[in-house]
Amino acid sequence: MTKAKLEGLKANGTVIYGCSDDLVEVEGEVQGEIDSYGSDEKERGILLVFSDGTQLEVKYGKGDSSIWQITVLKTGTLLKKVISCESDEDEIYSDVAVFNKGLRGAVYATDWGKFK
Repeated sequence: MTKAKLEGLKANGTVIYGCSDDLVEVEGEVQGEIDSYGSDEKERGILLVFSDGTQLEVKYGKGDSSIWQITVLKTGTLLKKVISCESDEDEIYSDVAVFNKGLRGAVYATDWGKFK
């Protein structure tokens, strides 16, 4: 994925991707940055829950590489697609989640708790 292609996707809604080894970027209609160093050393990545019902897990270290992986846990009404990254040599070395316009917000958790 190139930065130019990412800009085009972001203009039509919201995109989610990882960068460096500790940041998750949310850009477009909904914007934010999640600092989560060490997600590759944890069993679970970052949980993101969006206003359309979509739930994603974002984790650094896809297949023991330097790629951010995005896993769809639940598909909401506005999730368009997840573009898979296969090379850590790409300009954007991350899977990219793409949402259509209409998101109102999102929440995230870096630690997944469990009720007993």
